[in-house]
Amino acid sequence: MEKNIKLDLYKLAKTLIESKINENKLAIASLKESVGSESKSTAGDKHETGRAMMHIEQEKVMRQLANNQKLMALLDRVDPELVNKNIQLGTLVITNDIRFYIIGGLGQLELHGKNYLLVSFQSDLVQAFKGKKEGDLVQFKDKSYAIEQLL
Repeated sequence: MEKNIKLDLYKLAKTLIESKINENKLAIASLKESVGSESKSTAGDKHETGRAMMHIEQEKVMRQLANNQKLMALLDRVDPELVNKNIQLGTLVITNDIRFYIIGGLGQLELHGKNYLLVSFQSDLVQAFKGKKEGDLVQFKDKSYAIEQLL
């Protein structure tokens, strides 16, 4: 059953990132259109300030898009059906207290009535678990976690 959870989490993460990429692209198109219509205005200093603010926002959204595209490329390297016996990208870690999927920093998701953290490989949480295997105890932020399963 947990193996199916891993595939479901993968699909959910992929859908979430695709959605973010689409939102970024729509926002960029909208901002470009706004900058274009601002260019036709002749409001002087106020006009220049508005354009500058739109360019800043456009750059911010473009950075978000680039980050989301990198995350998608990372996801594309993961085989969600592979069962991992060590902590690495694509591992689903089940402990006595938390469940986390090392796929990218997407936050917490609920699936089939259980909460899962989708975390990046570079996160402090994953670093604390590196080198551990099923049955090991891990200390992280004044708490002890027993690794019940790695998938």
